[in-house]
Amino acid sequence: MSPKSLTGRVTLAAVAAVGGALLVAGLAVIIFSARSDQAQLDRQLTRLSRQVDRRAGPVFSPPSPRGGGPGAPPGPGPGVSPGRQPRQNGPLEPGADRFTRVVLANGQSFSGGAAVPANFPLTTAGELVTVTAGGEDWRTLVTDLHDGDRLQVAARLSGIQDSARRLRIVVLAALLGALLATALITRSLAKFALGPLRRLATTADQVAATADLSVRVPVGEGPEEIDELAADINAMLTRLQRSATEREAALASARRFAADAGHELRNPLTSLRANLSLIERSGNLDDADVRAAVAGCAGDSARLVALVDQLQQLARGEAGPPASSEEVDLSELADTAVVALASRFPGVTALLHAPPKGPVVKAEAEGLRMMLDNLLDNSALHGRPDGKVEVMIEMVSATEAAIEVNDDGPGIPGDERAHVLERFVRGEGARGAGTGLGLAIAAAQAARYGGNLSLGESPLGGLQVRVLIPAAPAQ
Repeated sequence: MSPKSLTGRVTLAAVAAVGGALLVAGLAVIIFSARSDQAQLDRQLTRLSRQVDRRAGPVFSPPSPRGGGPGAPPGPGPGVSPGRQPRQNGPLEPGADRFTRVVLANGQSFSGGAAVPANFPLTTAGELVTVTAGGEDWRTLVTDLHDGDRLQVAARLSGIQDSARRLRIVVLAALLGALLATALITRSLAKFALGPLRRLATTADQVAATADLSVRVPVGEGPEEIDELAADINAMLTRLQRSATEREAALASARRFAADAGHELRNPLTSLRANLSLIERSGNLDDADVRAAVAGCAGDSARLVALVDQLQQLARGEAGPPASSEEVDLSELADTAVVALASRFPGVTALLHAPPKGPVVKAEAEGLRMMLDNLLDNSALHGRPDGKVEVMIEMVSATEAAIEVNDDGPGIPGDERAHVLERFVRGEGARGAGTGLGLAIAAAQAARYGGNLSLGESPLGGLQVRVLIPAAPAQ
């Protein structure tokens, strides 16, 4: 089961990697050392065999004179040919851990050096082999001599085996020590390297605990990868902060909207209820007061319908960018809106100044038409009676178009222009029917498509409404 912490996992991975590498290296050292020691021993045995082979003649003393005599060498020992015996201090004394043995053709043998274990086998001539005798492992080589005699040299492997055992212990101890050191060093380095990551976690915890989206993660204090992650987190916090700000603004707008709508709807509803009560008490539809009350009810009803329609338009304008958009030709849209204005207000003279085609904006056609209708209705209602309204469409830069509506009415004083863009607000000198929502709806729709609406003085003497909106570059 892997550790849950990143530090633990990095440490475990480093220990596994180093341990695997050291294990392979240790096995290689052990195998190479064992083979090297055995190869060295084989060379020694081969060299010893050659030395004895070259001196095979002097290995044996000359035949003893019959009957012996003063100064004659002693007779052969048991198992030695009576005509030959080993020469003293000859090459048959190789050491305490190895022996040489000469096996005569008649099966007799004599040896020097270490004691020959019982039943020690004679192996195939010319081959270095490992045998087990007397409870020990030996390395042995047999060489053919003259007259059918054979020479055998052998050495104990206990020294090599003890050396290999000690080497394995050393390698194992070194491996364990290296793994422990790797774990400690890697853990310390991992904690140091993950310090910036812990700061990210601390910042995230702070945001979660305080809901303060203005907090930012420090950038430039860690590795590039951590800085990239910090930048991404900061960008996310910026988006969340902007979203939260927009949400709070929308909630505040909704609260104001509810309060304003309730206030504006209260008056026509109260009037409508009073007129209906009068009709109910009278019961005589021929009475002049009753007819006036019925007319009042019809007017209040129409005002309520218009108010609800405009409230819906305003709500749509403040709902944010549209879910889908299309390419809209402003000149074509304005031409349609001006024609429609003439049918609603026959006495008003409406003129359009626009190029034959374009500018083209990416928007919702219905929303832009709603904005134009409200601007034109506002000029027709609050401008000079049966006056003049001019609409101008033009490109003002490579990426921005302008929609301008001018009338020849009384206009709006400069100190009131910002105020009349609010909902349910009408200028002090406003005439005609209205709810104070037309300009607010137009401003909301302009902002919905990334534009802005401003008020000024018209060249015709009345009010100028100018909307700047992003547009596609002219082809």
